[in-house]
Amino acid sequence: MSQPPALLPAEQARAALAFLVAAGADVAVDAAPRRWLEVAPEAAPLAPAPVAAPVAAARPATPRAPPERHPALDCADVPALVALLGKFPQARTTPPLLLHGAIERGVWLLIDRPDEDPAHRETIDRMLAAVDLDWSRAALVSRLPFPSPGDAEPPPGHFTRFGPVLDRLVALHPPRLVLALGQGAADVAGSTARLASSRGRWFDWAGAQLLPSFHPRTMRGDKELKKQAFEHLKLFRAAIT
Repeated sequence: MSQPPALLPAEQARAALAFLVAAGADVAVDAAPRRWLEVAPEAAPLAPAPVAAPVAAARPATPRAPPERHPALDCADVPALVALLGKFPQARTTPPLLLHGAIERGVWLLIDRPDEDPAHRETIDRMLAAVDLDWSRAALVSRLPFPSPGDAEPPPGHFTRFGPVLDRLVALHPPRLVLALGQGAADVAGSTARLASSRGRWFDWAGAQLLPSFHPRTMRGDKELKKQAFEHLKLFRAAIT
């Protein structure tokens, strides 16, 4: 049976304890033997915290340039409008047709575009004469000032391009009554007005009363359409005071 170790004298015990403290001992007994005189391995350096990329300052939105004002809206009168149309490339070969007749009377026959076939204009002249009207009491106004090549249907973009010209003409000489000949003319009063079922019905447009009818190019050779167009014309004539 082993004997317990003899107790150290007080001074030796203090000296031993001082040595242990000086040697860096922090516990009296560890779970496993520890070599106190070995140099402790250096701890691996901590990885630096990732630096967040600087947030780019939001670029101010580039302001959109306001749409360019159409020069037609600044024309002081009809001659100025006609002079403006004369600057378009089409005017080099075809004189523009904006209107014909007495625009100041407020009675319009509106067409979509000038016709290359002179027979259509002759038909309109005869229609007016049949109800005792002429160009001294009415005006022929065209949405587009130039005919389409080959008399083809004009692209919708053309109406947008020349729309301010018609808008300015309306502002200079507001119409009271408008007989719209054909779908392209009736369309100014909205998509419903251009439907076939709208023929002979009155619509509001630009402060005027608009009556859709048929264009001579549609009526050609169709007696029924000609008969309907004549009834529309009589309604239109009756509204003129």
